[in-house]
Amino acid sequence: MSGKILNNGRNCFDPGAMTCIGLDYEGYGQASKTPVLPACVRTMTAGSFCLLTLAESEQWTNLLQKVKTCDIHYEPGYYKVFEGNDQARLFVYRQDSEFVVYPFLLRKVDHGGKIPAGKNYFDITSPYGYGGPLASPGADGQTFHDFYKSFERFCQDSKIITEFIRFHPLIHNHEQAAGYVEAERNSSVVFIDLSQTEEQIWSGYDYSNRKNIKKATRSGVTVIIDHTPRFFSDFSMIYRHTMDRNNSRDFYYFPDSFFDKIHRFLDGNYLYAHAFLEGKLISTELLLYGRTFIHSFLGGTLAEYFSFRPNNLLKHEAILWAKRRGIGYFILGGGRNDDDGIFRYKQTFAKDSLANYYIGKKIHDQDTVRRLTGLTDEEQGQKAFFPPYRRC
Repeated sequence: MSGKILNNGRNCFDPGAMTCIGLDYEGYGQASKTPVLPACVRTMTAGSFCLLTLAESEQWTNLLQKVKTCDIHYEPGYYKVFEGNDQARLFVYRQDSEFVVYPFLLRKVDHGGKIPAGKNYFDITSPYGYGGPLASPGADGQTFHDFYKSFERFCQDSKIITEFIRFHPLIHNHEQAAGYVEAERNSSVVFIDLSQTEEQIWSGYDYSNRKNIKKATRSGVTVIIDHTPRFFSDFSMIYRHTMDRNNSRDFYYFPDSFFDKIHRFLDGNYLYAHAFLEGKLISTELLLYGRTFIHSFLGGTLAEYFSFRPNNLLKHEAILWAKRRGIGYFILGGGRNDDDGIFRYKQTFAKDSLANYYIGKKIHDQDTVRRLTGLTDEEQGQKAFFPPYRRC
């Protein structure tokens, strides 16, 4: 990324390295909840910001521990899984004693010769999962207003032309984006509140689900919770078998190197739940978790073993594991839409617990997007895929 990015008219960091002066914490883990931000922020007036890279992972993590509510999808380890050609960044904005953090992937736009030579443009996106801005506990509407104004200025100075956000369905951070980002409801997400007793969680299952869990147990299905990738070859085979059966998009065929990164960078924040029958692994799931949330991430079941209902028991055991560990919410996710079989199946675990999942869209440079797509503003708005130039 070329050129200087200015903060209140001053350069906040080395534009070549794209890195900010390191964060420094005083009394971290003690009573004080106010982070000591980088010098480039501390010396600025209201509306100051800086940008962190994965080279500052420790500072990135320390900041996340100061926000009101966080999740694994915001951690630097998660961004290390997805960083490749796309570059991970954490935008840090300060307003007096409060701050907002916003992680994203920075992507170079391939303009195919539609832009004059020598000009580079970028866009930003949340990785697969959830994202969007998070704030310190005392941040209010004015803090977010000033954050978004500062971020818009940053995007303009950095030649960032579009922004795509996958907001978190339980943190509800789409609410603070109103008026700044086009936020739209995309689907529903099924979740379980793990503050309930185990009896209440069981009662929240649909009758058919409870029946199927009992059937799996009677049939001899057993489940193990594994914090290692020792059965990864079986997982990979079953996962790909499931993707083939569901005619999934190429996007979901993650290479083995993707999972290797999870094992490496999210050690202590992932687990596998495996269901066996007579020594054969027949259903499997990869889950990611932090202190507050656990997510059903990726998995599958061998079709010839559906009748034994192994995945019902597998999910039940994973839910109990998370409950007993003290995690707050189990997020099962959704389906392709709110009426498909995958979504209806997930609902059998929490028939009354649904959250709205929102996505956010923002065009920062309409003229450049027009040149890339050849579409009018109205035609761009009619395209389902965003940003539109990535599928022209």
